[in-house]
Amino acid sequence: MIRKLVFQSDFGLGDGAVSAMKGIAYCVDGNLLISDVTHDISPFNIWEASYRLSQVVDFWPEGTVFVSVVDPGVGSDRKSVVARLKGDRYVVTPDNGTLTHLFLSGRVLEMREIDESLNRLQGSGESHTFHGRDVYAYTGARLASGVIGYEKIGERLELSSLVQIDKGKIQIKGSTITGTVEILDVRFGHLWTDITDSDLEAIKPVYGDKLNVVILHLERELYRGSVPFCKSFYDVNTGDELAYINSMMNLAVGIHQESFAKLYGITAGPDCKLRVSSAQAG
Repeated sequence: MIRKLVFQSDFGLGDGAVSAMKGIAYCVDGNLLISDVTHDISPFNIWEASYRLSQVVDFWPEGTVFVSVVDPGVGSDRKSVVARLKGDRYVVTPDNGTLTHLFLSGRVLEMREIDESLNRLQGSGESHTFHGRDVYAYTGARLASGVIGYEKIGERLELSSLVQIDKGKIQIKGSTITGTVEILDVRFGHLWTDITDSDLEAIKPVYGDKLNVVILHLERELYRGSVPFCKSFYDVNTGDELAYINSMMNLAVGIHQESFAKLYGITAGPDCKLRVSSAQAG
């Protein structure tokens, strides 16, 4: 079986940080299959890292090990952990909120704290700013290659101790649904929410219906409009707004071949909310 190790970080590719992590992994096992989620997470954006992991893990085979390093608290007393997920997948990461989406969706089964006396690159003990290489890549490679088993990571932690980012819950009041703009479809500027296709049953839209959409950041209104509910982008003309179900089976809002986020100055995260209701009902 080919062992798979998948990296994610906010390091970018402008220097040698990602290459160093991959090099350490290959030193552990030159037969690893190494790939990436992304290294373009916005700097220090733990929420974004949490979402991107949740977006991809289920599409990788059982046994895949993910290493996610978005770690503004590097060198502090935050814990370094490995989470075991459903489907026998693993995430090596700081316990700083990066596991939020996976935990809230019920995919985290167990978590262990990395014992750095056993799982740290030899000779790196006096370096306190690059745990991505010295702890996470090294531990992830050892786990993916079978050099160590999960039980050798370190002490088991109670899941109740896992650090979470408060994202709020979907609210359905009458014919209005309020959710979170969780992430941007970055290159295209669409807004992806946590409102599922099942949540939309509260307003029962059919393709072609108009939906009333309000977007707020910390209760400040950024957008209010009525947009068609569409199957795909080509149901509207270039430059027209639309709402649709994205690849995660959640409600999204965008502009065909233009950036909704840029036009209205919208960023994603737990403070950005979207309210949707049926224009037909109004």
